Amino acid sequence: MKLLRKYAVIARVSLLNAINYRASIFSRFGFYALFIYVFMSLWRAIYKEGAVHGYSYEQIVWYLILTELIGFTCGPAMFHDMNNDIKSGSIAYQLGRPVHYVFYQLSAAFGQIALNFLSVGVLAIALGLLFVGPLPGFQPSSILALSVSVILGILLNYFIMMLIGLSVFIMEDNFALYLIYQKLSFMLGMFLPVEFLPLRLQAVAKRLPFSYITWAPAKIFVNYSPELFLELVPQQAAWAIIFILLTLISYRFCVRRLQVNGG
Repeated sequence: MKLLRKYAVIARVSLLNAINYRASIFSRFGFYALFIYVFMSLWRAIYKEGAVHGYSYEQIVWYLILTELIGFTCGPAMFHDMNNDIKSGSIAYQLGRPVHYVFYQLSAAFGQIALNFLSVGVLAIALGLLFVGPLPGFQPSSILALSVSVILGILLNYFIMMLIGLSVFIMEDNFALYLIYQKLSFMLGMFLPVEFLPLRLQAVAKRLPFSYITWAPAKIFVNYSPELFLELVPQQAAWAIIFILLTLISYRFCVRRLQVNGG
């Protein structure tokens, strides 16, 4: 319990720091609203012929609103901060703290993520209601199931990015890996539902972790059923556990390679 309180304090301090930087919050509002408007206009042109792959226009707009909310909530700041810590050698000072580095970073990220999700989430709901109205068939009873799926998606995204960040111990520059991951996440669920891909690619996408970051929560959101929840959430949980274990194993291996140059 004492250790958990330490991580709770770290998350609280991170949240307070994020609140103090109000300018970045409002700039995030602007980018999010612009992004939703541009892609909503694109989907409106596509949907002139009617429903596409079982998604109505209203569903696809709400789908996009949630996937982009997750994307904006889990920004690249953690990845860049970790890269800078490792490259500069300042990670050596953090390793001396009485907390695990991986979970210290997770706690610090949690404060920022919580603020992003709550603040941008209010804007997301307002934009959805303004542009297309309420989500057809939305069931308030699905909120708990949706929350579980969103949390698992955020955790999966976090630990994939942390695993990529740890690769800088071995690679001089790992930014290319981050770009590849970002584009795969974008195309396999964030912008395009997996159902929009060719059948062969759908089968591949559903066997990869990237789809379970945004596609699974958004699919549950716009088309909830208990059967869908039981199909997607266990796979999200399995992928999250896999990447947590991979991150912890890689961390132990990489820290042994740590060399700090300079004073």
